Order: sequence, then structure tokens, then C-alpha cells
Amino acid sequence: MKGIRRKKLPTADGIIGDFAGRPVRVILVVLSMLLILFPVYWLVMSSFKVKAEYLAYPPVLFPSQFTLDSYQSVLSKDHLALNFWNTFVVAAASTVISVLLGSMAAYAVSRGSIGKKARKLFGIWFMVQKMYPAIATAIPVYLVMRTLHLIDTKTALIIMNTSFNLPLVIWLMMGFFEQLPSELEESAMLDGCSFTKRFFLIIFPITKPGIIASGILAFVGAWNEFLFAVILSVNKSKTLPVVIAGFITDRGLEWGPMAVTAVITLLPVLVIVWAAQKNFVQGLAMGAVKG
Repeated sequence: MKGIRRKKLPTADGIIGDFAGRPVRVILVVLSMLLILFPVYWLVMSSFKVKAEYLAYPPVLFPSQFTLDSYQSVLSKDHLALNFWNTFVVAAASTVISVLLGSMAAYAVSRGSIGKKARKLFGIWFMVQKMYPAIATAIPVYLVMRTLHLIDTKTALIIMNTSFNLPLVIWLMMGFFEQLPSELEESAMLDGCSFTKRFFLIIFPITKPGIIASGILAFVGAWNEFLFAVILSVNKSKTLPVVIAGFITDRGLEWGPMAVTAVITLLPVLVIVWAAQKNFVQGLAMGAVKG
């Protein structure tokens, strides 16, 4: 009926504002930002500290003198460029494979000729696959890779990262595909497009936010993966997370070089997420709403 307005549902921001007012909201936002940014601040400051200060107790929040000794020590090592390249190749290759195959699988499940119950069961199954502890498969994976002569190769790391990222990509993209209007596919079917053509020529190009969101999550997951990187790599395929762990020695922790390597590892991810933040947030928001 005309003249009847829908009552807006209260948001979390509105509930907090009505209950405590604007000052409390500002304080909560500031505290949240401090909790998020303080570890990054501590990491960056530690990379510039002299040895006496990063070992001092109580901890030194702001260095009294800045030094580049740790940066010179880390950047002077020849293998750092190789480790960075290994990390990039493994993360990029596994992301491309995961997004391509995961999107196709999600489209087949969401738009294929299966029932609604079956789709829900598939979604739950993919979610469960992401939840189980990876360490449970460490020994079988090592034995399989050794039999295939893939130990200390980037191929082994790409296979493992792809296997762990695929369930996440499929689950996210299923929610995204369910938001698309069926009229797009119906008109394509009238024009004679097959199932594969509809996916690559029509659906895939308009799912940019979802692809970017799932791609970033897969890339970050592969970039930071440590367990199988340390199990399957020896020298030639070492990635940056393994290098960071290598600063923990029997003689103690090399805090300065470790902090520098961590900063170098963090920068590419920050740049990628910052550059794609608009599509990343939009893709997550759209993919989270399932019909």
C-alpha cells in the first residue's frame, strides 16, 4: 500500500550510537585501530633498532637511535631475491589456478542441474575442507611428494597451496554466483551459448569483485603459508616465511634481521590489498549474502 514506509532495521553502528553516543563510538574505533596497527608499528620500529634496544626490558617503544644495520645485513644476502621470487611464483601461480578452477566449479554447482539441498551440502563440504588441520596430512603429503621427486621444488608448493585455496574460492564464488540474475544466462541460452561459453563470455567478466576478493584471499594465504613450505623445501624453493623462521637459532633470536625480512614480506601484500580494496570489500559483501 502507498504511504506505508518500511521500518529500517537497526545496524550495529546505530545500536552502539543509541546506547552510548558518539564519544563512545569514536573511542571504540580508535582502540580498534590501535590494536590492529600496533603490531605493524612494533615490527617496523624493531627493524630500525640497535641490538641493545630490541633486547631491552622493559621494551623500548620508540628507538633512541635509528640504524640500518639490520637492513644492510638482510639485503646483502644473495638468496633473499631468490626467496622473494619463490614466494611470488608460488603465490601467483596457485592463486591463478585456484581462482580459475574454483570459479568454474562454483558456477557448475550454483547453476548446474542439481537441487538446492545438494548445493547446500556442497557448500558445507567445501567449508569443512578449509577447517581441518593441515598438519594431519603432513606425513602423507611428504611421502607422496618424495615419490614424485618434487621435494624442494616450487611445483610441490603450488600444488599444496592450490589444494588448500580451492575450497575457499569455491565457497566464496558460490555465494557470488547466486546473486547474479538468471535472465543473463537465459538470454545467452537463447543466442545458442553453451554452458562453457556462458561462463567465460558473460558470467566471468561481470564477477570482477568476487574474483578479486577470492583472488586476494588465496594470494595472501599462499604468500604466508609456512607449514608445507618448511616441510617440502630445502634450499632452492624456500619462501620468505621459512626464511623468517630461520632467524630462530640455537644461539637465540636475531630480532633485527627477522623484523626486516618480515617488513619486506608484508609490503607486497599491503600494496596489493590497498590497490584493490574497493573491489575486495564489494566482493566479500556480495559473496557473503547467499540466497
